[in-house]
Amino acid sequence: MKKHVKKLLSYPYAKTGLIFLGLIVALFAYYFYAMSTTAQGPVPVVEVTATDHVRGAQGGKVTLVEFGDFQCPACAAYEPLVRQIVAANPDTLSFVFRHFPLTAIHRNALLAAKASEAAALQGKFWEMHDVLYDRQKEWGETLNAREIILSYATELGLDMQKFSVDIDSSAIEDKIVAEYREGSQLKVQGTPTFFLNGKMIESPQSFEAFDKLIKEAAANAQ
Repeated sequence: MKKHVKKLLSYPYAKTGLIFLGLIVALFAYYFYAMSTTAQGPVPVVEVTATDHVRGAQGGKVTLVEFGDFQCPACAAYEPLVRQIVAANPDTLSFVFRHFPLTAIHRNALLAAKASEAAALQGKFWEMHDVLYDRQKEWGETLNAREIILSYATELGLDMQKFSVDIDSSAIEDKIVAEYREGSQLKVQGTPTFFLNGKMIESPQSFEAFDKLIKEAAANAQ
């Protein structure tokens, strides 16, 4: 039987058939690759909306968006650099913070995000944002994070009755979840992740590197 098969494959028409079959397989492979590439479409970019919290220049030439997690140690480590960059570019840089709580590894991240949004309803998003990062070690891994965060709200002079209701509101949680989903669609995989004028960038490792990116973006926007 093996001899017959070997003999059959030695015929010219059999070889031609194998070549034709190979071409068909290659064409199908290319087709499915092309279809998958088209389905993915262009990489989406970040657009600032009316619901965003903006620090720095209002309507600046350069927009820096951070997807962050209040319990993330790397975000807390980056925060002084971010504030320095905003302060160094007061007329050109608009800084936007969006929520990306990594709840699988940070049990208090969602609570902190809710607290910042509850504070925002009283005009103090950035005040709560700052204290949550500045004092992350106090509340980050504790079992009584809620009590500690409530004490921050008291320090900030918030209406505590309103704050206590708002922190558990479904509207606030929906906003946070929507921002997290947007981050996922933008291929955000960890925090902090930065987008400069809509496009994801590698996190700069120094003030000089970060400032250079901002100034280059401002020059290109002119």
